Amino acid sequence: MSDLLTGKTIIVTGSARGIGQAYSLALAAQGANVVVADILDTADTVSQIDAAGKGAAIGVALDVTDMDSCRAMAAAALDNFGRIDGLINNAALFGPSDKTKGAELMPFDAIDEQSWDNMMAVNVKGAWNCCKAVAPAMRQQGYGKIINISSNTVALGAAHLLHYVTSKGAIATLSRCLAKELGPEGIRVNTISPGFIQSQASIDIMDNFDAHAITDDMKNVCALGREQYPDDLVGSAVYLCSELSDFVSGQTLYVDGGATFSGI
Repeated sequence: MSDLLTGKTIIVTGSARGIGQAYSLALAAQGANVVVADILDTADTVSQIDAAGKGAAIGVALDVTDMDSCRAMAAAALDNFGRIDGLINNAALFGPSDKTKGAELMPFDAIDEQSWDNMMAVNVKGAWNCCKAVAPAMRQQGYGKIINISSNTVALGAAHLLHYVTSKGAIATLSRCLAKELGPEGIRVNTISPGFIQSQASIDIMDNFDAHAITDDMKNVCALGREQYPDDLVGSAVYLCSELSDFVSGQTLYVDGGATFSGI
C-alpha cells in the first residue's frame, strides 16, 4: 500500500521539523500533496519531499493564533492543489525554538498568566482556527479528515506541566464535539495521543530542566519497553488520512507503545 493518498491534499501544521516533518514525509510517500505549514522556515521539509520524488509539497508561513493566517493557509492549499482532504493539527507550544521559549516544567501555581494564555492560544485556539479555516472546503466537497494531536499525559497525568496537559485535554474534547457536528457533512475528526516522543523539542526540554529521567520513566510504563520516536506515529496518521478509516470518527487513538490502556 504505497499510494493510499494519491490525489489527496493534506495540511500539516507545525511541520518544519520534528514530528510534523515526519508526518509530512510519510504522507508524501503515500502520494499526497502536502501543505507544509509552520511559523518556522518550511524549506527543509519541502526540499526533502521534492527530493524523494513522490507526492508534492508547498511551504506556507502560518501563525495558528491568527485567523487571517489560517485562512491564507487554506487558500494556498486550494490555489495550488484545488482541494483540502485532510488537516493534521500538529502545531503546538512545547519545545523551545527561535520563535518561543516553549513549555517550562514548574509547579502549577508558579505558572504565570501570560504563559498560561500563550499555551492556550497556540494549542487550543490554534487548532480551532485551523479547523475553521479548512471546514468550508471540506463541506463543499462533502469529505474531509481532521486529525488533532493530543497527548497520553491527559490520561496518565503529569506533574509540572499543567498548562500543556490541560491544553491537550481540550484538544481531545474539541475532536469529539467536532466529530458530532461535522460528521453529517462527511468530515471525520479524530485524535492521536502520542507518548513522550524523542524529538528535538523533548530533548531540549530535558536538557533545559535536567529532566532526562523522563525517558526512562516512560520506557518503564511502555508495554513495548522502549523509547518512542516520530516515525512511530506516522502509520496511524496515514491511516486516519486515508479512505481506510472512512467509518472512523470521534476516536482517540493512543499511539504510545502500550503506556495507556484506558481512554479518557
